Amino acid sequence: MARIVAAMENCKKDGKDPCGKCSNCKEIFEGKSYEVMELDAGSKGNVDDIRALHKSLYQAPVECKTKYVIIDEAHGLSGKAAEASLKMIEEPPPYVRFILSTTEPQAFKDTILNRCIMWKFNKVGRHLLYDHVKMISEKENLICDDKSLQMIARYSKGSVRNSLQNLQTIMNYVGDEEITMQSTTEALGVIDDTLYFDFFDGVISKNTIKCFNVVNQMFKDGKEAKVILDGIYEHLNNLLVIRLCKSDLDSFDYTKEEIKRYLYQSSKMSDEGGDSNNILIMMNLLNTVSFGVEYSLNPAQLLNKFAIESIMIFRKKR
Repeated sequence: MARIVAAMENCKKDGKDPCGKCSNCKEIFEGKSYEVMELDAGSKGNVDDIRALHKSLYQAPVECKTKYVIIDEAHGLSGKAAEASLKMIEEPPPYVRFILSTTEPQAFKDTILNRCIMWKFNKVGRHLLYDHVKMISEKENLICDDKSLQMIARYSKGSVRNSLQNLQTIMNYVGDEEITMQSTTEALGVIDDTLYFDFFDGVISKNTIKCFNVVNQMFKDGKEAKVILDGIYEHLNNLLVIRLCKSDLDSFDYTKEEIKRYLYQSSKMSDEGGDSNNILIMMNLLNTVSFGVEYSLNPAQLLNKFAIESIMIFRKKR
């Protein structure tokens, strides 16, 4: 994004959008421009690096209109380096601009933040991530089912970069074979949502054997206890959100199929009065389990206990 901003001002063609074809654009996007300088503060953030950068600023640009200094992981600047960078930012030459890229703006001193225009990037919606990954998979001639792409988008946490990394991880895992739900869950180390639905179907129907089999399957696949607990808690939270907000779900990032499945299961979990107490009780039970898992040598036993306690909720009320 910082390179795009630098190219907008330094593109040799007129217009706000960089052409991407002129020599300035190519050098900027390839990270090879001498007048759009990049510094990784995570690995080169000491005071000597900043001083060397400071000296180069006073050479006027030749090919570009404006010099740019892009400091990546800017929060990684050491104490003395941060002080030295402040001097640069306070009184730069008129042809120099700074871009401080960071995920931790709170780490900067107010004296730096007060001199910056802050651009905050929001997370990308799952539907957009899905469309993006699908477009790339089609261009790469990948054979993959639709549910796999949805899972890639879901576990990208709103990041386009994460979605591409997830896709690359799966491609490396399957080689020339088709990308399926099984290969996707194995490559990403996640759990198929179907298991969560099966687990709570077992709770609702008071089928202890079914619940135990699901727990056994999760651990048999080599999943970490924390991943399983987080997944179960997220499932309960989804049931709660979709049940309580079903009149206005447009602002939530669910697919139509997910809404249908969650609504159906949450309706079977609710009390006769239609409230969501059962879901809340199970969420509280799971919180207790999560504390015990850290000290347990066999977390599967604790999840089996959670299943029995959840089943007892329905036995008492029905």
